[in-house]
Amino acid sequence: MSFKSLRRAGIATAAIAALTLSACSAGSSEASSSSGSDEGISIALSNGFVNGWRLTLINKFEDEAAALQEQGVVSEFTTVNAPGENSATEQASQIRSLVLQDPDVLLVIPASSTALIPAVEEACDAGITVVVLDADMDAPCAHVVRNAYDMWGEVSLMPALDAIDGAGNIVINRGVIGSQPEEAFHERQLEILQDYPEVTVAAEVNGFCDSGTAQKEIVSVLGSLPEIDAVPGCIGGMGIVQAFESAGRDAPVVVFDTDGKSLTFWKESGIENGSFAALTDPGQVIAAIYVALAVLDGQDVPQQVVLPLLEIGQEDLDYWVDALAADEYAANQWDKDTVDAAIAAIAAGEEVVAPALK
Repeated sequence: MSFKSLRRAGIATAAIAALTLSACSAGSSEASSSSGSDEGISIALSNGFVNGWRLTLINKFEDEAAALQEQGVVSEFTTVNAPGENSATEQASQIRSLVLQDPDVLLVIPASSTALIPAVEEACDAGITVVVLDADMDAPCAHVVRNAYDMWGEVSLMPALDAIDGAGNIVINRGVIGSQPEEAFHERQLEILQDYPEVTVAAEVNGFCDSGTAQKEIVSVLGSLPEIDAVPGCIGGMGIVQAFESAGRDAPVVVFDTDGKSLTFWKESGIENGSFAALTDPGQVIAAIYVALAVLDGQDVPQQVVLPLLEIGQEDLDYWVDALAADEYAANQWDKDTVDAAIAAIAAGEEVVAPALK
């Protein structure tokens, strides 16, 4: 082990001890304005591009890192967004620049799961603990924290089938056709539908996981369709409901986005037909921080940490409407204890449970 690795291991042990001590004394209401300890962990986040979902993820990262900085666990943190339109070339250059700054931890939301492997491996070779987010990557030196796209396909369909009692006409709202995530998403949906012979797929539309696009796609086919009971798939519920309403038809069961605007629309529309919201979880970045700390502490952490998606049913709608700004996305509320429990569950081959609402 190199001197740098020994130093980082020592810092990680001290950081975990500080975190544990802080948790034990959490009853104190005194706020700290400390900029952090020089002996804490330095963390960098490399992001390929910014949209509303990723902006929520970035904000979650910075809020958690700032809280850990006050506890002396984190010394400094930075977020760098690659220029351009999700360019792997730009992000690879960005990662190499971050490596020169020698952070203890590098979190990466990759523009490409293949093109960025060399840059990630270079970071590992420099002694940096790397955690890849929201994507799979064939880089054994890095840990991966993600949601499962096949499970997303399942949770975007099963509540709809339950709501229509396993029978009726549906339209499948697909995502970015041709992408690896969408292929896994859609394949799982087709597997499930084989067990529902009384469900008829009346049409498929390509909503691109976007409410406005889904609305246009539904409008273009709705006139030729029979009564539709549900439109499961890649979110877009607000636009889909608007398309049905503009045609004078009852709203089907839909999958809403998990942002404040969509959830408020759902509530104010008074839709209580079994509609729901399901999306990948921007809170996974908080889990990634604690995974990195566990790795630095020498704990046995699975290389793949696959976490539950964000799911919202009618019973939790009021909570999230009150909690979210219009452009903010709901996120599972991970912390050290729930991440430790998730790691233990994965190691034991058990189901990982999402954190309870606080």
